Amino acid sequence: MKKIIVPIDFSEEASHALNFAIEFNERVKGEIVLVHVVEMPVGHLSFMGEVNTSGMESFYTGEYLKATHNKLDEWAKRPKDAGHKVHVHMKSGNAFTNISKLIAEENAGWIIMGSKGASGIREVFIGSNAERMIRHAECPVIIIKGETHLKDMKSMAFASDLSAEQDLIAYKAKEIQELLGLNMHVVKVKTPYNWLEEVQVKKRLEQFAERNHLKDYSISTVEAEFVDEGAVQFANEVNAGLIVMGTHGKKGIAHLIGGSITEDVVNESKIPILVYKILA
Repeated sequence: MKKIIVPIDFSEEASHALNFAIEFNERVKGEIVLVHVVEMPVGHLSFMGEVNTSGMESFYTGEYLKATHNKLDEWAKRPKDAGHKVHVHMKSGNAFTNISKLIAEENAGWIIMGSKGASGIREVFIGSNAERMIRHAECPVIIIKGETHLKDMKSMAFASDLSAEQDLIAYKAKEIQELLGLNMHVVKVKTPYNWLEEVQVKKRLEQFAERNHLKDYSISTVEAEFVDEGAVQFANEVNAGLIVMGTHGKKGIAHLIGGSITEDVVNESKIPILVYKILA
């Protein structure tokens, strides 16, 4: 049974992600796993629930952890009351490390997360953590940017460079298309750096659609200075409810120099984004 991991930091964005996860799980028929990670200074916790400080500091730390756990349980009532099987995890330490371990332990099928997090002592699951999750997660990641409902999703924009390695992403895109009942808009972004004549691009789009046996789809090209700008622009123009993309998960120097088009789209788009890892 597929499990959906939802990182919870008690922010409005996390609430939107949880609401979407509940609706999404109606289609997936899996289980929802909520996880909250408390990042506290070294010396405060040896493991969750054991406090290494003393006196008033120890008391307030313990009270904070108790209140946080109670709050997480309150959030878990939302999917439970909707009839879903729910697992709750509260971890301490680094957010990315803990959630990555949980993905493997739970054999997660999906991650659904908000694009912003809370601040202060509470876990901050934003910025570099979110980008690292997109880059490293072996399962699909859905980024929710605001209040999102499946009933409002009519189509998806699949931004692709049409290369052979994108065939696996096309296969995955067809799965989500069928699961959610969406029309698919396949788009190739033309930039000054990868320019091809329109007739050439249209031919490649048609070949891509044919070899991947796409259904209920349209093909389009859009011109932009950068691929990420073009992908977001196109998705807005066709009123797509979801953007689907693949990522190579660049790391280290390769990521530092080349960056990631998918991560740029995640940062720029207000539309939910579904990211699949392109296996090497």
